[in-house]
Amino acid sequence: MGRLSGSWDPPAWGGPWKGLLLAASVLGSCLQPAPAQTPVTIVLTPPSPAVGGGVSLAPQNPPQDFTSCIWFRSATTDPSSRILTYFPGPPPVQNNDLAHTGRETAGPGCALHIAGLRLSDMGSYTVDIQSPTSPAVTTTVHLPVSEMLPKPTVTPNQIQVPENGTFTLTCNSSPHADTLLWLRDGASLAPSDRLGLSPDNRTLTVSGVTQGDAGAYQCEVRNPVSTERSEPSTVTVAYADPNSDLSPGAIAGIVIGSLAGAALLGGLLYFLLCKTGGGPKQRPSVGGQAAPAHNQGVGDNKPTLGDENIQYSTLAFTAGDQKPPPGSQPRPESGTVYSEIRKK
Repeated sequence: MGRLSGSWDPPAWGGPWKGLLLAASVLGSCLQPAPAQTPVTIVLTPPSPAVGGGVSLAPQNPPQDFTSCIWFRSATTDPSSRILTYFPGPPPVQNNDLAHTGRETAGPGCALHIAGLRLSDMGSYTVDIQSPTSPAVTTTVHLPVSEMLPKPTVTPNQIQVPENGTFTLTCNSSPHADTLLWLRDGASLAPSDRLGLSPDNRTLTVSGVTQGDAGAYQCEVRNPVSTERSEPSTVTVAYADPNSDLSPGAIAGIVIGSLAGAALLGGLLYFLLCKTGGGPKQRPSVGGQAAPAHNQGVGDNKPTLGDENIQYSTLAFTAGDQKPPPGSQPRPESGTVYSEIRKK
């Protein structure tokens, strides 16, 4: 049989198709993306350094064949902030620079170690890592440094306030505290329409005081390395007369004035009693009878002060009851005057 008409025979390999396929293969290989480089980060150990302690700043995933690394005490690579340059060696070499304080050393993996931390060490640190096979790597980290907080105090440490009054408490603590809280009887306080806090939370003001505001107030300070709480500050609330418009000072003045007036009146009464001698003086008696205030005669019956109810009179008595002795002559009658007190 003959070949069917209209049939197609593929072109022989090695013609123009071969060249096109080879060109496409080479172009595809050139367009493939290069492997992404893992970013370099810096890890702090410990994560919350404290004053007086030490810290290590270690780059993570640095180039394996790095030839040098330079540390800066800033967020840039300014030469004036350069701390040191480290060459891994062998042997390893460290060249100190302008920002070196004598407390910084470099170690394996280009880690920077700082001993005897100070608050002034807080800030940004930058490392520049050089490698013959990779682009230079520059990365920055912030170093926090915290101090151990002292125990805070609250002023005033004791206060008495009347109902509907206002009182203010102040927390005295280190300015490096990151967090400051207020508590009453151990429970945290939140701002409200009667309870106000200063922008830094160091001053607490309570207005429109009620009996429920009495209690033990404390302030608590925190930072990443310590937490301290003050001793309690006692607040008591005095009951107030809701119908009285007088201030506590005016009420105290009235009480003091009343006591002073009572003392003055008592002194005046005592003076008058001493002046009068406590009552009329008694006169000495004569023969068992009270003596008259004046020489009294028969017609002298003028009363004296205090004697209005006493009347004096003279009486004559005869001695008729006395008999003369035997053989004697009888004597003329003679009288004896006696005084008689007669009360009306």
